[in-house]
Amino acid sequence: MPIRYGVIALGVCGLAVIPAQAQQAQATGGPMVITITKLDCSRLIQHQPSADVAYKPGVDVRGRPVASADTDPGRAEFAKKLIPDVLEIPITINPLSYAKRNTANQNKATAAANVASNTTAIATAKSEGTALSSQLSTLNTQLSTVNTNYSAATAANVASTGGSSPTAAQTTVRTIRQSEIDSTYTPQISSINSQITTVNSSIATNTATQTSLATKDTTLRQTYTDTNMATEGTLAGISAKGLDSTQMKVGTVKYDIARNAFTFNDQPMISEDQQKLAAACAKQGVK
Repeated sequence: MPIRYGVIALGVCGLAVIPAQAQQAQATGGPMVITITKLDCSRLIQHQPSADVAYKPGVDVRGRPVASADTDPGRAEFAKKLIPDVLEIPITINPLSYAKRNTANQNKATAAANVASNTTAIATAKSEGTALSSQLSTLNTQLSTVNTNYSAATAANVASTGGSSPTAAQTTVRTIRQSEIDSTYTPQISSINSQITTVNSSIATNTATQTSLATKDTTLRQTYTDTNMATEGTLAGISAKGLDSTQMKVGTVKYDIARNAFTFNDQPMISEDQQKLAAACAKQGVK
């Protein structure tokens, strides 16, 4: 999530911070992830109950003044010692291994995304192929029906105008009627045949697309397998060199309880950043 002085994203507690001051340490390795624990989230996020349920010293639930239940001044002082006025969370990173880890994991994620995208494209192409086949079947049925009706109309015309031995007058009538029959059915037959040609062309294109995507799928899955193995090898190599625990402090997040304000390296964080910080922790059950 974007922040005026850096970026906050989920880490161990679901939270990682990338300050502007750390950008020089990761010129080619992408954003640096800075881990804050779940306990840190608990310390950072201040619960604010609704006005109708929050305890208010010196008044009852109706707002009428009552004697305070806290008659021990030392208790309040002790509470202040437990919870300081300003909570401070030091932010550290692992500068030696982060770039390699990030690159390896990004390569793996990209390979996986390519496989997923191609799989979606295959499913879409198959769905389109099924729809085109159904459309072609419907058109062929319509064409068969129109041809049957045309043949029936033609046969009826012949039968009603002297059959196989028409007179000259019957021949004249037959010709006129047949012209009317042709003008009715020929445009329908022509239109359906044109649609069938178009659908057959689309089916051919769709079939070629499915074949291409299937070939691509094999390649992409092999690439993912290779990339995954390379990623695991990179991560194992980093761990083997003992770089997992390398740490460098890049700054401090402070929460001023009285002012209800966050700062990073004494620079204010905007309220939107605080809301996103709270939301990130809330996803991990810290409210």
